[in-house]
Amino acid sequence: MSSRELAVRAWRGYIEGSQLLTNELERRLKASSGLDLGDFNVLLLLSEAEGLRLRMGDLARALAFAPGRLTYRVTALEKEGLVTREPSPNDRRGTDAVLTDAGRRRLRRARPVHARHVDDLFLEGLDDEALAVLDRVFGPLRARLLDECSTAEQG
Repeated sequence: MSSRELAVRAWRGYIEGSQLLTNELERRLKASSGLDLGDFNVLLLLSEAEGLRLRMGDLARALAFAPGRLTYRVTALEKEGLVTREPSPNDRRGTDAVLTDAGRRRLRRARPVHARHVDDLFLEGLDDEALAVLDRVFGPLRARLLDECSTAEQG
């Protein structure tokens, strides 16, 4: 197999496999918790943030969301009482998304179920060597793309 054929095969395996994985994780998470992956990730990032709050722009960057897409998602989470929006205490011009007690409870119920789904669908078939390869590939890829995205936003 040529290098080009290997590259195409690797790309197709990645793109098709990741889409299938994402779709099934989404389906299972929605069925078990009522949250989709985007909602789950918003709640997760807020739960890990200092004071359970993040500026909307920082949250959008962390999720690789367009600001409008994040606004739509946070509005839906607000309607469910899982998140509120408040003026940023450090910069009154900014707005923070803040995790509510109801959001923390919902995430607390969803996390172990989602972790089992990730184990079943993704981790179960991987040994330490395969995980190390994925870490070597996707750690630097994520860092590079985050850097490129933030550079593009500034430019």
